[in-house]
Amino acid sequence: MEAALTEFTLFPQLPAELRIKIWELVPRPSRVVGVLPPASNWYRHYYRAIGSRASSGGGHQAWQRYHYRYIVQPREHAIFPLLHVNREARDVWLPHFFQPSRHSRVSDLDIGFDTPFISYDTDIFTVFDGWPSRGIPVDAYRSPVILDDDDEPVDGFIALDRRRIKNVALCEIPGDITSFTGSVAIRQLPNLQNLTILALGPNSNYRPASLASKNGSEDSLPILEMLAVDIQRGSSDIYELPLDLVHKSPFLNGSRLRHAIALSPSIRPLFRYKTFILSLLWHELRQKNAAEAISASWWEYTEYLFEDCREEAQCPLMLSGCGIEGHTKREMMDWKPNFEINYKLLYATEWKDELKRIGVIRT
Repeated sequence: MEAALTEFTLFPQLPAELRIKIWELVPRPSRVVGVLPPASNWYRHYYRAIGSRASSGGGHQAWQRYHYRYIVQPREHAIFPLLHVNREARDVWLPHFFQPSRHSRVSDLDIGFDTPFISYDTDIFTVFDGWPSRGIPVDAYRSPVILDDDDEPVDGFIALDRRRIKNVALCEIPGDITSFTGSVAIRQLPNLQNLTILALGPNSNYRPASLASKNGSEDSLPILEMLAVDIQRGSSDIYELPLDLVHKSPFLNGSRLRHAIALSPSIRPLFRYKTFILSLLWHELRQKNAAEAISASWWEYTEYLFEDCREEAQCPLMLSGCGIEGHTKREMMDWKPNFEINYKLLYATEWKDELKRIGVIRT
């Protein structure tokens, strides 16, 4: 019996035109690319916001050469393999990538890149939070406040060309929606095609344990959700969540992972968070300070969004175009953005088996 063919040894003998066509057909992997501060600096400065988690996550790290750096997950896809196969494949694919400097100086910030190749066509540029524009302080002062009153959030796509960005992910439950929204700056993404609601998997600092809800209860799971800053500390995988799973899985609805700074239980079901994000972006496209208005009227707004079933209900926000003479709830909820919406889960690789066991990951 002949052995299965594992290599196509005649490939080099094919006509160059055919080889190039084959190189061009190789798909690029999905990658999450986003800005994060040094984990040690973040833990040192903001540990009070997350309590005892700092003791297990901070650790000692050497002095960092950057204020922020672009991380890439999965790490194994930091460099597209065809860029290293041979000169022919590299000539085909190199024009498809932007090549940033390993270290850049932008707006008085040192920005690092974990990958020498950025794809504006396929990379998912992710805003994890609204980080301070001056970087995370490195002094010994501890504060749970992400930004000072006189600080502005850093551009979520600093050192990149916003006009070329097609795919954006918004990390679920940031620390401050005002700075988070400022980092996104939705009006400055003219060619956005896909918006991902990005949920994070279990805390990567702990060994995998059972994620099954007890007796089908809707209580939060005892395991903490991974902090955004910890994404840089290990290997992660990304999984696209089917719509039926988003609506039916307890893990993505009532039995969510515990979150240190979740703003409200009403937006913990993932499909509800999408509703909230779209309402935020809808207002933000109409009024630049919409996020501040939502923060100021948080409980009234979430009740209006999720509890008030009247299509003609008045928006409680103190914004032009809202209130008694403003838009209806139906007008807002019927908005069809120019970009597609999807859901993805970013999780530490070691949790894959447990996530498969409870049916969150199906492949």
